[in-house]
Amino acid sequence: MAKRKSHGGERSYSGKKQKTAHVHDPPTSEDVYTGRQLRQLLAFEQDLGKARHGLQSSKNLLDSIVSDEGENTEKLQILLDFLESVKPREDDDKVPVYLPDVMETWSMATQLNNENVMSAVAVVLALLLKVISRRVDLAPYGLGICRTLLQKRQQELLAKNLSADNGKDFIISPTLRLLREAVCLDGGALAAPIFRARSSTFKSLARNMGLRYLGDGVEDPKRPSVRSNAIRFLLSSLKLLHLEAKRDLLFQREIVAALMRHIRKDPPSLIHDILDTLRTTVILDKKLPKDIKIRILNAHSLIKIADLYGYSEEPAEDGSDTANDRPSVEESAHAFLLAACANSDAGVRRSERGYYPEGVEPDTIPIGVNDGQLMDFGVDSIPWMSKFEDDVPVRNTLLAEFIQTLRPWSSTKQNELLVTIFETSPELVAQYFCHKKSFSFDPKLSATWIGYAALLYNVVQLPIPAWFGHAKAYARVPPPTSVVLGNIIPLPMTLKVITRCFSIKSKIASFYAIRLLTLALQKLARALEMHREASSSPDSIWEEAARRLVDEFTQRIPDIKDLIKCYVALDQGDLLQRQAASRLLLLYYETIPQLALRAKFDVSPMLLSTIKRVQGSKGTGEEVVMSLLELENLCTIAKYSPSMRWFARASDMPHSPFTTLLRLSIEKSTGMSNESLNNILHWVANEHQLVESRPSSRGLQPLIAALKSVGNIDAAIWAFLDNCVERCARTPVKYIEMIEEQLEKAEIPEDDDVVTCPLMMTIAEQITFLAASSPGKSTLKELAKLLSAYLSYSLAAGVNKPFLNAAKELLAAGFGDEKLAAKLRLSDKKKFTLDTQENADKQGVVITNGWEDGVADGVDSDLVPLMSQEELEQKLAVPLPTVKDSSLSRWSSKTAEELVEEGHASSLIRLLSSEHASIRKEALTNITKVATKIKDSAYDNSEQAWLLLMELAESARGLIDDEPAPSVMVAFACKGLEVLMNPLHCLYEKLNLFLTSGPSWPADGIPLMRAVLQDGPTDDGALYAELAWLLGLLLDGLRTPADVALFHRRRVFERVLALPANPFLGPGLRAEVARILYRASGIKGGSDTLVTRFGVVGWLLARRDGGAADDAERAMYGALLRRLWDTCDRGRIEEWSRGGVGRLVDG
Repeated sequence: MAKRKSHGGERSYSGKKQKTAHVHDPPTSEDVYTGRQLRQLLAFEQDLGKARHGLQSSKNLLDSIVSDEGENTEKLQILLDFLESVKPREDDDKVPVYLPDVMETWSMATQLNNENVMSAVAVVLALLLKVISRRVDLAPYGLGICRTLLQKRQQELLAKNLSADNGKDFIISPTLRLLREAVCLDGGALAAPIFRARSSTFKSLARNMGLRYLGDGVEDPKRPSVRSNAIRFLLSSLKLLHLEAKRDLLFQREIVAALMRHIRKDPPSLIHDILDTLRTTVILDKKLPKDIKIRILNAHSLIKIADLYGYSEEPAEDGSDTANDRPSVEESAHAFLLAACANSDAGVRRSERGYYPEGVEPDTIPIGVNDGQLMDFGVDSIPWMSKFEDDVPVRNTLLAEFIQTLRPWSSTKQNELLVTIFETSPELVAQYFCHKKSFSFDPKLSATWIGYAALLYNVVQLPIPAWFGHAKAYARVPPPTSVVLGNIIPLPMTLKVITRCFSIKSKIASFYAIRLLTLALQKLARALEMHREASSSPDSIWEEAARRLVDEFTQRIPDIKDLIKCYVALDQGDLLQRQAASRLLLLYYETIPQLALRAKFDVSPMLLSTIKRVQGSKGTGEEVVMSLLELENLCTIAKYSPSMRWFARASDMPHSPFTTLLRLSIEKSTGMSNESLNNILHWVANEHQLVESRPSSRGLQPLIAALKSVGNIDAAIWAFLDNCVERCARTPVKYIEMIEEQLEKAEIPEDDDVVTCPLMMTIAEQITFLAASSPGKSTLKELAKLLSAYLSYSLAAGVNKPFLNAAKELLAAGFGDEKLAAKLRLSDKKKFTLDTQENADKQGVVITNGWEDGVADGVDSDLVPLMSQEELEQKLAVPLPTVKDSSLSRWSSKTAEELVEEGHASSLIRLLSSEHASIRKEALTNITKVATKIKDSAYDNSEQAWLLLMELAESARGLIDDEPAPSVMVAFACKGLEVLMNPLHCLYEKLNLFLTSGPSWPADGIPLMRAVLQDGPTDDGALYAELAWLLGLLLDGLRTPADVALFHRRRVFERVLALPANPFLGPGLRAEVARILYRASGIKGGSDTLVTRFGVVGWLLARRDGGAADDAERAMYGALLRRLWDTCDRGRIEEWSRGGVGRLVDG
C-alpha cells in the first residue's frame, strides 16, 4: 500500500527519519543452548530491538568460544549446527547468500540508521570469522560468508559503516575487524577480490587511519582505536595481496601519508607491526618495483620513522610474553631504516659514483690531457675540478634530504644509521658536511660535543670506495680534491678547532683530536696509494692531484710543533694518551714527511725516558703493553729524525740509546717483541756503518746471538760495547781501512763475496784499553767467552774465515794474557747456527742485514699439508641439481616473469636430461609452449628468452628420442636465461650475438667457450667474471661419460688446466678449476682420461709444489691427486706408466 502524501502546513509531518536509538542503551541477551535456538535468535525481525537481542546473544556465545580457544566443544557444536542449518542450497541460477537473515537485519538497520544494530552485526560477523579461521574444516563456511559480503548489496552496507561519522568508533572499528578477518581467512584466499571491491571495502580508509586514540595514557590493546584497526587491516592486505594489487594499493598517496602521519603517537605493538610488515612485504620484496617502494619510502615517511628514536615505552603493554620478547620501538625503527637506506633494492638508495659528484664525466678530459702527457695547466685544465668546495651535487637527493634531519650526536643508533648510509653511499659525506652548517666541533666538553666527536671518528674511519667509486677500474681523471679531502678530514675539523683541542686542559678533547688525526693520516696514505695505482707516469694528472691533495691536507691540520708540544706536556702516567700521540707523530713522518721534517725534533730525550720507564715498569700488563707500543713508535720516529743522536749518552742513563735498545732486545726483561726492535737496531747499524751493507751480510745477527748465548753480562762489558759502537759510528772510515790492512796481510782479494765487520775491528782495537784499565778477572773471562761466541756466530753467518782468524789474533794480542787468549776459539759447530735465521726459514722469509727481504724462493715439498678426502669433498663437491616431474604442469599458472626469474623454465629445460624418453618429449613440447607464452607477454626480455628456448627446442628435437640431451646444451640454456635476466651482465652482448648467429646449436660444441677464452672480454675488467661464468657452465655440463668424451674431443681440459698459469687468477677461480677435475674423477673413466690424456698428475704436482698460494691450496691439490689415484683403473694406469704414477702419488 502506497504511502499517503502529506498536505499539512508547517507543523505537519516532515517525512524525516526518526531519531536513532540511544547508543548507550544496554542490549539484552539470553543463553544459547542449541543451534536451532541460535537460528531463531538471528532470524530477521522487523523489531530491531529483538534483532539486537539476538545479535547480543550470539556475540556472547562467540566470545565464550574465542576465550576458551576451542576447549568448550559443546558451544562449538552449537555453532556448527547453526552453520549447517543456514547453509544455502546449491542453485546454479542464483548466487548463494550465507546468513541471509543477518544480512537482511543489517540492511534494515542501515535504512533506519540504527547504529546499535549496524555495529552489532559487524561485531558478530567479525567474531564468527575469527572462530571459523581457527578450524580448517569450517573454511568453506567462512569463504561463503566472505563472498556474500562481496556482493553489491553487502558492499554498500560495508561502505556505509566505514564512512560513519568521526565519533562513531563503535561502528567503524568492528567493520574494520570484519574486513581484516575476511582478508586473512584461509591464507588470504579472498584478499584479491576484497581489494577489487576497494571502492567499498577500502572506503574512507585514509580518514579512518587518522582517528587515533585521544584518551589519557596508553591505548588499551584490548580496545584498539579506529586507527589501530584500520592500520592492521591495511597491513594484512599488504601481506596477502599479489604484486599488482599491492602496487595499486601503494599508489594511493593519501593512505600512505595517513599511515605515517601519527606513527609516533601509536602504541608500541602497532608501531612494531607497521615497521615489520613494511620491511618484509615492501622493502625486502625483490619483485616489487623500486618506483612503487619509493611511494612509501619518501622523505616524509623516513623523517616520521626517524622521529621514533627516543620513543619512550613501558617494558610491556599487557605483560604477555609476546610483548616482552618484541624488540623496542627504537630498535624496530632502526632496523627498518637500515634496511631502507642501505639496501639498493629498497628503492631509496640509487647507484652512485663515490667521490665523483653527479654530473661530471671522469672519463672525458680536454684534448691534450691524458695519463701520460700533461697540459701546462694540469689539474686546473679540468673545468669541474674546483667547482665543489661549497656544494656537492649527488644522485641520492632523497637520502641527502633525510640525513640532514638526523641527530647522530644525540643517539648511538642514529650515529650508526648515518655512518651506514655514508658507507653505502660515499657521495653523501662531503655533501652532508657542506650543508650541515650547525655542526660545530669547537670543544666544549659536553655530551653533544662527545657525540659530534664520535660521529666524526666513525666517518673518518670509513674505507675509501674501490677506484674512488668509479665502475670496474680507475677513471682517466681523478676525483675533485675538495671531495676527497672532505671524506678524509670533514669540514668541521678545521685547523682552529683541532689546535684548540690540543690547547685546552682536557684529556678527552686532546685524545679525540689525536685519534681523529691518526685516522685521517691513515686514510690519506690509502688515498695517495690509490692515486699511485691509477697513475701511469710520474707526470700524470693523477700524480699532480696527489700532490695537491697533500698540500691542501697539510693546511687543514696542526703543525707538528703543536703536536710535539702536546706530547711533551702529557703526564708520564697517561700511557694511553702517550701511545696515541706517539703513533700520530710517527704517521706525520711516514705520510707527510715534508711537514714533519720542518721541525727539528730531537726524539732522544723522550726515547730515553720511555726506555727508562719500560725498564722500571712494575705495573699491570696493560700498562707495560702501552709503554712498549710507545717505545716502538718512538724508535721508528728516531729512524726518520735527522737530529736523533743514537750514540750520545745522557747524564742519567748508563748507555747510549742504541746500546740500551740492544740490551733490551737481549735481556727480554720487559717481555717486548723483538721484531720491530731488531729492525731498528739493524737499520741503525747499517746506516752508521757498524756492519757491512752487502746483500750477503747478516748485520748484527752474530753479535745478538753471541750476547744471548752468554746470558747475564757484566755492566763493564756493556759499557765497553757502548764505547765501541760509539767510536765505530763516529769514525767508520778508520776501521774500514783496518779491515783492508788485515785482508792484505792475509792475502785475501777484495771482492763482493768477502764479508767483514767494522765493529769487530773496533772491539779488537779498544780491547787493549779495557785490559789496561785493570777490570776484574771474571769480567775479562766473560768477555773472552763472549768474543769466542761472536767469532763463531760470525763464521756461521758467512763472514770470511781468514778475516776472522786475523781478528782473533788482534783480540788475543789485545788481552795481553795467554790464558785469556787461549779461550778465544773459532768454532764451526752446529750449536752456533743463528736462531734468527732458523725461525725466519720456518716462516719462508730470508733475512739479509736483519731485514725481511721477502718470501723464500723454494718450498720444501716434503712438508705438504694434508687434507682428508672428507674435507676435499666438502670443499670441491657440488651437488647436481635435481628436478621433479611435477615441473611439467606447475609452470602453466605462472606469469612470464615468474617462468624466467623463478626458475620454472629452467626446471623444464633440465627434464631434457631425464632417463625416460616420454618425459623428455613432453618437456620439449612444454618448452615450446613456454616460449610462446613468454613472447606474447610484456616481459622485458621476452624476445631473447623466446629465441633461446626455441633454438634449444630445435637443437634437442632430433637428439632426445634415443638418449638424453647433452648436459652442456642443457646447462647452457639454463645459464643463458640467467644472463638474459640481467642486461648488465658481462656476457649479455656475446650471448645475444650467439643466439642470432644460427637457428640451432651444435650437439658436439661448447657454446661461448671460444668467445670467452679467445676473443677477450666485452668490457674492460670483465675477464674474470666471464671466466667464472664459463667455468660454472663447464662444471654444470659435466655429468656423464659422454660429457667427458665431449670435453676430450673439444680440448676443454687443456684449456681449463692452462688457466691457473695466469698469476692474477683469483683463488675462487682456481678452486673452480679443481671442482671440474673433482667432478670428472667421479665419472666412470674420467680419472683415466685425465691421467693418460692430459697429464693431470704432473699438473697437480706442479701446482702443489710451486703454484699454490698457501698451505690450504697445497693440501687441496695433494688430496685431489690422491682422489684421482683412488678412482682410476690402477692396473691400467700402472701398466701405462710402468709404475711411475703410483710412485709419484705415494712419494
